[in-house]
Amino acid sequence: MRFIVPFLLLILFSSNYLIAQEGSKIDLKNVNVGTERLPTIFLFGEEYTARERDELLRGLLKSKFYRPDLRIIINLQEFISKRVFSFRHKGPVDIIIDGKTLKNENRYNNSTIYQAGGDNQVLKLLNEVKNVRIDSNLNGILGRRVLKKEIMSIDKEIKKLMEDIKAEVKVDTIVIPDKTSKKRERELNKLYRIKNRQEKRFNETKLIEINIITN
Repeated sequence: MRFIVPFLLLILFSSNYLIAQEGSKIDLKNVNVGTERLPTIFLFGEEYTARERDELLRGLLKSKFYRPDLRIIINLQEFISKRVFSFRHKGPVDIIIDGKTLKNENRYNNSTIYQAGGDNQVLKLLNEVKNVRIDSNLNGILGRRVLKKEIMSIDKEIKKLMEDIKAEVKVDTIVIPDKTSKKRERELNKLYRIKNRQEKRFNETKLIEINIITN
């Protein structure tokens, strides 16, 4: 018998792992609003007070915000009704500054540039912020739907092919009968490669965009 071990994409979401990744976990708890005018964030069109808005932006800008293991937890208070609202998000995000999408590696999160004065760039931006909006990324949502359908379709092809060649799954290993032709084996390997590639794209698709406006 021959053995094929399909490549498994594993994303570990344990808290220890996330904390170990610089900037991959942003956990902010807002406090009650006093008489002073606090910074606000528009979350899906609703305005919320955010006393720690600058810390949130600082953490995002310095993080690997394009990674699937990014986690954001923000406890906010609605600007008018004072209702407490908790926002949680897990997954990569788009950061858009004055209409321009920030590249994955940039002057804010590049360690070499950061050590050479990148912190000044962050402070300069924070001092100029006029508005912050967190919204759904429509292209990301639609893209994920397409990818999900493709992955489901590939799963069906894999299942049918395995039934045809009478392959068995033992733990994480696929056992193929010796009489299986090399062509069918290559076909099965190809399907798994395509599936893994599409799953990676699915996990990296950004569903949230954070707009920072300075003008």
